[in-house]
Amino acid sequence: MKVSEVMTTDFETIEKDINLDKALGLMRKKKDISRLIVVHNEKPVGIISFRDVANKLGTHKSEGISAKSLRVSGAMSYPLLSINPNEDVKSAAELMIEKGISSLLVMENEELKGLLRKFDLLKVYDTNKKIKARDLMTPDPMTITESERILAARNTMLEKKFSILPVMDEGIIIGIIDDETLADALARFREQFPVKHQKSRLHEFFVGQVMKSDPPTINEKAPLCDLIRVFQDTNYKGVFVLDKENKLVGIVTLTDITKAIVEGKK
Repeated sequence: MKVSEVMTTDFETIEKDINLDKALGLMRKKKDISRLIVVHNEKPVGIISFRDVANKLGTHKSEGISAKSLRVSGAMSYPLLSINPNEDVKSAAELMIEKGISSLLVMENEELKGLLRKFDLLKVYDTNKKIKARDLMTPDPMTITESERILAARNTMLEKKFSILPVMDEGIIIGIIDDETLADALARFREQFPVKHQKSRLHEFFVGQVMKSDPPTINEKAPLCDLIRVFQDTNYKGVFVLDKENKLVGIVTLTDITKAIVEGKK
């Protein structure tokens, strides 16, 4: 399968000097857009994602500054990596894993043809019934409680390079916190409270106040094609795997799917 067969051409661009608040607004507009291509003089110079926004708004350097006063250029990821549309998806997956990135520009003759995300690579397995969820899952995933502070969640996700965490209560998944949740929560927090109160208020800002209450789950014996549909229907970056007693036993992320492509699993 070629990159051109799975890449998305429905991407959005944003100028590097636009403020982060506008970038968040653009990403919220469509369910399947979690990143924007940053341009300057009509040329791609970076990528901005929910994770980039959450990381920027959670740093001490930006303390007290709202998303409306910060620029995309100060939060975007760069330099950009690209791939030709005629390359095999396995080559693209290998590059993503090697470089620790989640998307590639698709370029041909210096012309931007599309964007390839880990999410797009799901199409490789959308009819696969042989592989089961348990074959790809990371067992015993890290969890978080609703009483933990937002900054603690952000720091954990940044340190571990997680995009999603399950929120647990007495062994049951009651919600999730992800990059989008963090970016939105921190942006709204900066707007809601005056600078002089932000530091103290931030210590009273908890996961339970912003978590999403619709965690994506699947049974450990479910075929990969069903797992792919859960990803596509929910647009989350991870799906939680449950045993026959509905207990959490693992998580499958977009990175796990990408690694399966690299390993040639069929």
